[in-house]
Formats: sequence, C-alpha cells, structure tokens
Amino acid sequence: MNHPPIDFESAEFALQQSWELHRQAFGPILEPAFAENQQVRILLINALNHISRREVKRGMELLKEIYPHCIYDEDKAAWAFFVGLCFEMGGARKQMLEWYEKAGEIGHRFYLPYLKLAKAAHSAAQFEKAKVYYKTAIECLLEMSENEKDEVILGSAYTNLTSCLTMLHQYPEAEKAWEIAQQYPTQPGADATAAILYAAMGNAEKTAEHLSNLKEKFPTWVAQTQQMTQQILSGTHPAFPK
Repeated sequence: MNHPPIDFESAEFALQQSWELHRQAFGPILEPAFAENQQVRILLINALNHISRREVKRGMELLKEIYPHCIYDEDKAAWAFFVGLCFEMGGARKQMLEWYEKAGEIGHRFYLPYLKLAKAAHSAAQFEKAKVYYKTAIECLLEMSENEKDEVILGSAYTNLTSCLTMLHQYPEAEKAWEIAQQYPTQPGADATAAILYAAMGNAEKTAEHLSNLKEKFPTWVAQTQQMTQQILSGTHPAFPK
C-alpha cells in the first residue's frame, strides 16, 4: 500500500503558525525558553495546543516529557508557568497560583502570572504581597513594545495598586499610582478606589467628587462605596481608625 508523501513544508508552516499564536499570548516568557533546542520547542507547541483546547491531561503529559530538558532559568520559568496554566485551564486555582509563584521565584518578565498572583493576594487582603506583584506586573507591561502594550490592563493594574496602597495607609504613593492610572483607560468603577483613597486622606471634597463620578459611570457601586467612605471620614471604619 502506497502512503501519500509527507508534506514537510505544510507541517513546518503549521508549526510556525502555532508558535506565532502562542508567542503573541505568552511572548516574554515563551520566547527565551528552549532557544537552543528546536525539538523541545516542537514538543512545547504541541503541549500548548492541547492546553489551549483545555485538553489538560495530554498537555501535562507532554510537559512532563519536556521537564528533563529544562537547562536554563528561562526554560524552568516557562515550564513552571505552563504547568500553572495547565492547572488554570483545568480549574485548579490553588495549584495554578503555586506554580505561578514558582515561575516568579525563578524569574521572568511576563506580566500575566504576576497580575493573577496580585489579584489573588488582593482578594485575600494580603495587601503587601499584592502590592509587590502589581508593581512587578506593571514593570513587565511597561517593558513591552508600544504595539504589544495593553493600556487597559495598565490602567486596571495602577487602579488596583492604588487600592492596595490605600489599605496599607501609604497615601502619597497611592495618590501617585492613581494619577498615573489616569494616563490610561480606566474601568467605570475606578472612581470607587479614588473615593476611598481621598476619604482615608480626610479629603471630603475630593471624596464627594469621585462619588459623583461613580454615580454617573457605575451607579451599582455607589451605595456600598458611599457607606464605606462615610465610615472612613467619621473614623468608624475598622481599617481606618482615627
């Protein structure tokens, strides 16, 4: 039985297309990884194709095959991140965060895992930890080229950093982060963050101004924010005692 000839050119093109797709999504952590080992990169493309389709079991099997080829820190950081991504796609949030943290400890310049760690720490009221991760994520975003930099994510990261710094009572730094956030597109609810910051600083006039903006742009958050700012200004909020 004659087998049709293998079209290596088409296979190569498909690989390049897949690589480019993943590079656009994970560039800063993917590009430096396994730079000297084309065969491992092909395995990695295959793993990422499965992970992106949420076929996490097969993705993880392929990542395990890749592990012995992790030589440099760039390889190890990328590998740890993609294991975390595998867990994320499988809905295992705890393991996702553990592996993203490992990738960060090895060191890389991809904003996304730092941002996810920042938001998780922020939600858990671990404000100091969240502050460090937001700052790292912002640094990574600012290092990206102009056409790849996501200004909406920068606006959101600076707003969230403002919130963390406010909770840490680091008001001058919080106000500076808020001012920088204004250089980027911000979410409709961002004024809630500013209202709380200015209430904590004892500035009732600016608090009222941001509550008014919030009423206009994101009315569903007004009642909750108003209650919190009133408590802060009167010194009855437990996080902001007079």
